[in-house]
This record gives sequence, C-alpha cells and structure tokens, in this order.
Amino acid sequence: MTDSTSMPVDNPIESSTQDTLGRASVAHDFATAVRELDASHGVVVGVLGAWGHGKTSFVNLMREQFAMAPGLPVVDFNPWAFSGDQQLTDVFFREVAAELRMKDETRFGTIAAGLEKYGDVLSPLALVPMFGGWFDRSFRATKAATKWWSERKKGSRTFKDQVVDALRDLAQPIVVVIDDIDRLTTGEIRDIFKLVRLTASFPNVIYVLAFDRHRVEHALGEDGAPGRAYLEKILQLSFDVPMVAAETLRAQVFERLNLILGDTDGARFDNTVWPDVYVEIIEPLVHNLRDATRFALSAKPTLRALGSRIETVDVLALEALRVFRPEIFAAIHRARVALTETQGAFGGNKNSDHQSAIDKLLAVADQDSDVVRALIRRLFPAARTYLENTSYGAEWKPTWKRDHRVAYIGYLELYFGRTLPTDLVAVQHAEVLLARLTDPTALAEYLDALPKKDWESVISELETYQTDFVAESVIPASIALLNRIPDMPERQNRGMLDWSSPDIVVTRVVIRLLRRIDDEPARDAAVRQIFAGVETLSSREVLIHSVGALKDPANDLISAECVEDLTAQLVDQAEAGPSRAPEREWNLLTVYLVVADFRGEAYVPPSLPEVADVRALLQSSRSVSRAQSEGSRHVREEPRLAWDALVRVAGGAEKLAVQVGRLREADGDTELVELAEKYLSGWRPERY
Repeated sequence: MTDSTSMPVDNPIESSTQDTLGRASVAHDFATAVRELDASHGVVVGVLGAWGHGKTSFVNLMREQFAMAPGLPVVDFNPWAFSGDQQLTDVFFREVAAELRMKDETRFGTIAAGLEKYGDVLSPLALVPMFGGWFDRSFRATKAATKWWSERKKGSRTFKDQVVDALRDLAQPIVVVIDDIDRLTTGEIRDIFKLVRLTASFPNVIYVLAFDRHRVEHALGEDGAPGRAYLEKILQLSFDVPMVAAETLRAQVFERLNLILGDTDGARFDNTVWPDVYVEIIEPLVHNLRDATRFALSAKPTLRALGSRIETVDVLALEALRVFRPEIFAAIHRARVALTETQGAFGGNKNSDHQSAIDKLLAVADQDSDVVRALIRRLFPAARTYLENTSYGAEWKPTWKRDHRVAYIGYLELYFGRTLPTDLVAVQHAEVLLARLTDPTALAEYLDALPKKDWESVISELETYQTDFVAESVIPASIALLNRIPDMPERQNRGMLDWSSPDIVVTRVVIRLLRRIDDEPARDAAVRQIFAGVETLSSREVLIHSVGALKDPANDLISAECVEDLTAQLVDQAEAGPSRAPEREWNLLTVYLVVADFRGEAYVPPSLPEVADVRALLQSSRSVSRAQSEGSRHVREEPRLAWDALVRVAGGAEKLAVQVGRLREADGDTELVELAEKYLSGWRPERY
C-alpha cells in the first residue's frame, strides 16, 4: 500500500480513484462513444496528446468503461518493449495472440492460432528463413522448416480468412491498445501503422492508438506527402487529451512541493519572493503533470541536502532549470561570478568580462531568455547592471548572506558543490551564536567548543545578523565576547588590505549590539554593567574607547560623563597593583598610556613586579609591518615595537632596559627579547 503522503512517481494512474485532474468522466464518455461505433469492419481510434499529457492514464480510465457489462476484452501491445533488433511484424501477432489466450483460451484460441500463422507469413524475415533472430525464435522454438514452408505456400489470405471468420462470430469486439508509439524510431512508427492498416479491416477489432500527433505525422510524412493525410485515412475517430488547466497544474506542483518541504527539516522558505519566482521562472518550464512530478522528484534530494542552508525558493528556481533546461543550468555555473559580483561603491564602468558572460547566458537560453532575465532579477540582482540601469553595491552582500540567498556567491557555490565554503562555515556558527546571545552560559559553551582559530571569523559574521540583535542580548553577549579577546590567536598571513584584529572584530559587534538600545542613559547603564563584567584591564580599555567618541565620533554611544567615570575607574584599577592574570593582558601598553595621559605630570610608572607583567607590556607593543613590491604578490613582514610609548610608560630608556634584562633572565633568547635589545642598541626600522 502506498502512503498517502508519499511522493507520486511518474507512473500512469490506473483507475478513477487516482484521477486528480477530473478526466474520468471525459474518458468514460469517449469510451462509450467508441463502443457505439460499428466495428463490423474494424475501427481505429486515436488518443492524442503531447509527451507527458497523460495519454496512458486516459486510456486506463477508458478501460473502466470497457469493463462494464457487456465487457469488452482489452489486450495490450507495447511496441516500445520490442523495438530495436526485434521485428515488430514478427512479435505483434504473437503478443496479441498470447494476450487473447490469457483472456480466454476457449473463446479466443482459434483467433490466437490464426493470428500466429498470419504473422509468420507476413514477417519480413520470413523471406530469408535461414537468417537472424526470426530463424532462432521460429525455427528452433516452434516448428520445423518443412512445416513452415508448407504453410507459407498457402499464402496469407488463407490464414486471414480463418481469423476474420473467427472474429466475426464474437458477440463483442476486442479492444487492442497500442501505446507508447511516439517513443519509437521513425521507421518503427511507420511499421506500426502499416500493421494497423493491414489489419484494420478485421471485424470486431477496435484499435486504440495512443501517440503524439506531431511526432507521428512527422514520421509518416515522406517524399513530400503529408503525414497528416496518411493518418486521417487510418483513424476513424480521434480524441485529444484535455490540456491541464494552469490553475490545476499549479495546484499539482504545489501539492508535490508541499510533500517535499514537509520532509525537509528546517527548510527556509521566503513567501514574499516565492510567487514571483514561481510565476516567472518555474511555471514557464512546467508544461504537464509529468513535468510537475519530474520536477518534484528531482528537487527532493537537493532540498533535503540544502533546504536548511540555502533559501528554498532559490533552490527550486535553479532545480527547475537543471531539470528542464540543463544547458541553461550549465551556463549559470559558468557565469556564477558575473551573476554575483557587486559593483563598486560608486558604480563605475561595467565589467566587460561579466557582460560577456551574461550575454552568453542569454544566448544559450534562446526562447527562454525571459526566464533567465527573471532569474537575474529575482535571484541575482548584482547582475541586473548588465540588463538595465540598476546597480547593487557590496553593502547588499550581508543581506543576501543573512537571508541565505544564492545572490551571495558562497551560497551559490554551496548549491553547485554541496560543500560548505569556509566563509559559510563561519556564517553557520554565527547563526547558532545569534540564538544564544541572551544566554551567557550557552554562548560561552558554544564558543569554547569551537577551535579558537575560528573565533575571529565566526564573531565577525555576527555582524551579518545585526538587524536581528535584541536589547536583551547586549550585556551578556558583550561581556562574553570581550572576555575572549585574550584567547583569540592573531590570524596569520593577513593581506595588505586586512587591517582587522581580534579586538576590532569584537568591538565592531559590541558597537552594533549597543545600537539596539535606543537612548543614551540606558546605554550608559549597559556599558557600566559590561565594564564590571569584563575580566582584563585591556578589554575594559578597548570597551571605553570604542563606544565613546575618542576613537571614532560615529561610535559616540555613551555620554562624556560615562567615558570620564569609567576611565577613572580603569586608572585606579591599573594603579592598584599588577593584573591578576598578566598573560591575558593583550593591550597592557595602551592601558598604561591611558594612565599616563590621565595623570599627566603626576604619572608614576608601574612597578611591574612580575616578569609576566613585563612580558605582557612588551608583547602588547609589538606589531607587524607589511610591505609588498610592485608587481609581486609576496608580502614582506617585519616585527616592530612601539618603542617611544614603551619608554614613556616605563619612565625612561634606562628603566625599560632593566625590565628587558629581567625578561632575558626569565625567558632567554626569545624573538621578543632580541627585538627589544635591537631597539636598546639604537636600531630603528626604516620609515620609523
């Protein structure tokens, strides 16, 4: 038994209980009309329809009426099963005879025997009895050559008369259904119609032929003679299978897709874009119920794999092209960069290579170019600049990324390759973090379970979802993120244009979190709570100066009074004694510079009683200068120290030299110690 919720496959229906298109009554009426025909000299009826329009299902519905009393025996011959090396003439009569014997040996035995003999003498290979497959089947399996030759000499008329006499005695006609004619080769189609024409005058035989009129007419036409005229001489009655109404076909597509989506865990589905995508891209490619079923069946495994990762509407649009227009689908893959690369901030000249790629895509689409234009308009807006006077800049990428649209190339590559690109791995984790921002414990547990090397990229991707931040997440999320800056490793091999760092990545997210609080007093209160929850002096300092107006006036999120008060607290804490965890003080130099600026002439250099404090101070002054020669991709790196700032914080070069000496005694000949000693010796980098 088939589950009522299972996906229908591309099989013809067998009864009116499966009729979802309302064709049963039409089929029954047509079958009644066929019954009423005078079959005393044979009848040939055509059930016509394009590929996939349900001809076989329609014939099966006709069978229900044929089965009503007085029932008409129905025998089937599927020529497609015997095409190729086997001769249709040879097998046609044998198959029909076998079907009749299975129906009723007593009633149809004489007719069956006569048909077999009639077929033997008509077989084209009978003219060469010692050759090929006919010899293997007939001589070795059924009769001796001498018997065959003696019957052959009787001629075909003798056996035809025997068949005709037996058929004439039948109380009800026999219905012979020949289906799948349009699947045959041109030569085989001609053979089938020659056979029908040869036996069309048999009494009490009704041929029901199911085929695509256009395909058969083309096959039957030869030497300038129209195939339609040939066909009209054979058919006494024909019926065109009703076209499926657009509304009905749409309902059938939706019914199948609903089954798929119900079986896809966490599927993303944007109802706001679906109507336009379906009407403009998918519907023009779905012409019949078979197409609807093929589309749904083909899309199912893709949606199961990607429906929770990529916007389902985008996947369905691309799947429709993959199934029905694979040449367009391949061209989309070739043009994927042109389809997704945005314009510069101020527009500018169009990329000629991208324009060429889009033009080639439209050329491949040919008569479906409107579908491709709609695809660009709905799925790939960045490429609209090559169709119309519209430009989408890089500021749109976070939106496409957040919405899992293939307009962002990472999701398009995921669709084609089924492997999550590196940046989308970070996006996936960021989405999980987003749901945990209000719960500091859950947030910390998830972050701590990730490799620390991935923290920077994952936290950075939280910016993609800044419009989803809620006020309740500001304090717990900010504390959790700021407390993880010391544990975030510096990413290696940064490019010349990558000026990011762990603290910049974190504070950018904190700034966007604080923007979810509408008024300044409430933000002041939130920052005070965050400050109290942050563990290191370094992260407290970066918090104050990232959300105040000191570093960037655009991020003036707290009042000057709040900045002043928190700075005073930071100075007091720094002067109170060494950090409880100096190895976690990633920006200690800046902290003491803040103390020096705040105290002015009253500044007292820190005592740095532990070597770990010295190490933290020197390490926080270290940076890497990057340079690149013209015409070369190689990036040269040179470590440097903020030497003047170190001298100021330490209270002079002599005192700093003492601290460096303490570090050498503890750590030995390290890169940091050697670099500090180079500065002490008077070395300075170029362009210092």
